[in-house]
Amino acid sequence: MTILKYIKDKSISILILLLTLIITFMFIFLVEININYIIFTEMIFLFSFILILVIDFIRRKKFYNDFIDTFSELDEKSYITEIIEIPNFIEGQILYQSLKVESKYINDITSGYNNKFKEYRQYIETWVHEIKTSISTSKLLIENNKNITTLSIEEEIDKIDDYIEQVFYVTKSDTVEKDYHIKKLYLKYIITNTIKNKSKEIINIGMKTMLHDLYFYILSDSKWIEFIICQIISNSIKYRINKPTIEFYSEEINNKICLYIKDNGIGIPKEDISRVFEKGFAGVNGRIKSTSTGIGLYLCKKLCNKLEVDIDISSEFEKCTTVKLTFIKDI
Repeated sequence: MTILKYIKDKSISILILLLTLIITFMFIFLVEININYIIFTEMIFLFSFILILVIDFIRRKKFYNDFIDTFSELDEKSYITEIIEIPNFIEGQILYQSLKVESKYINDITSGYNNKFKEYRQYIETWVHEIKTSISTSKLLIENNKNITTLSIEEEIDKIDDYIEQVFYVTKSDTVEKDYHIKKLYLKYIITNTIKNKSKEIINIGMKTMLHDLYFYILSDSKWIEFIICQIISNSIKYRINKPTIEFYSEEINNKICLYIKDNGIGIPKEDISRVFEKGFAGVNGRIKSTSTGIGLYLCKKLCNKLEVDIDISSEFEKCTTVKLTFIKDI
């Protein structure tokens, strides 16, 4: 709040005062009162009015400046009335009471949506567990009745299982901090375990895996990291070429461990590379592969942010793609 804006806001009051002073001066002058008395009287009125404006400006400026500063720094804007002081002028009090009512309304609405979301998430988690039981039963039946048809069915069931796993992690992604357990992890074990989980798909398409320089320990959560790596491997499988290969290696840079996952797939066009982590973005490759959802890398980025793991991607179109994960090194 500036003095010029305040004067502009009070321009009508100032104009009325000036007109009043002029009229008063003319009236007193007509009754033939000494000019010095007239000027003195007018000056008293003018000084009193200026003093009132100055005092009013100071208290308003203090309130509005404190309000703006507090509001801009506050993460939860709806709690503003719980922090600021009640102003001592009528317009500020009206604003304060209005904000208080609005804050209560927003908090009630937010609480309602949070409860609904919590119920929905619990339902999804229950649904995932139930359907995974059915999938496990189906796989057991296929294992006992192996033939070309059942093996093809099993491959499709594995794809369904991956999508269900993705749904589960999407519902949990907003509350990762309540579910993760940071501990010392051996990087090579994490990679080999993830490859083992994807072994059927890797073997079925004849993908060659190469592992080297993975003898580092990192600090992270094994379950969430394995899911992230699993999503990256799934992308390599989805966007593969003939004789597909995937390479895992790591190095230490500035006391951090960088894991590289490199494939020789179709690559990512230069114009798409900056958007691959956007939710729902499929790009040129997504239009080629109709099964692309644009969720996998978005979810990887979201989980990495929660786990304080940096994720970057580089690519040469129609040649290769490299995903880089940077972890905190175990000391």
